[in-house]
Amino acid sequence: MIRHITAEDIFHLAIRTIEMGTDENFVEFSHTLQSWSDHFQDFISAFRALHFVKTRLYILQFSDSKQLHRSQILTSYIDTELELLLHHPETFENVPSTTFRWTGTLVELVELIYGMQEMRCIDDGDAPINELFAFFGSQFGLEIKVRNCYDTYLDIKRRKNDSRTYFLDKMRERLNLRMQRDDEKERMRR
Repeated sequence: MIRHITAEDIFHLAIRTIEMGTDENFVEFSHTLQSWSDHFQDFISAFRALHFVKTRLYILQFSDSKQLHRSQILTSYIDTELELLLHHPETFENVPSTTFRWTGTLVELVELIYGMQEMRCIDDGDAPINELFAFFGSQFGLEIKVRNCYDTYLDIKRRKNDSRTYFLDKMRERLNLRMQRDDEKERMRR
């Protein structure tokens, strides 16, 4: 619910707080502002939105000197949130500028994730497999059920061929072919 609050909503809440001026209004403003900032996922958008509200409050200070003090108090709340943003931007999730989607099968993704874990490519192999599934699912916008991944891994283990890692084998083969084509193109240029 907090995520749907806009900068405009925060500004209107600030106006109501200035007009009413009760302790309850200031507490509500403070809690709403903190919750809104805590749930914001995009650092730049949060920073811009807070500056937008702060600027509008600053302009409001000159229109009515009677409410100047209340407006300054609200501005100080916003300054606190801006300081937190500046000093702790790592707490905000990075929203990718482009979204990639997994177009392979679940079996192929499971094979790849288990392979990377076995190769200790992520966190020296210390990352639990269920967290890796969740991570890759979030990166590709997939809802991956851990139980399905375990079942898929069991299916991979039951394969009867000499190599049970079809996807990884195909990936290795295709990457080698690509490098051979690139080598051939380089030779042709000489």
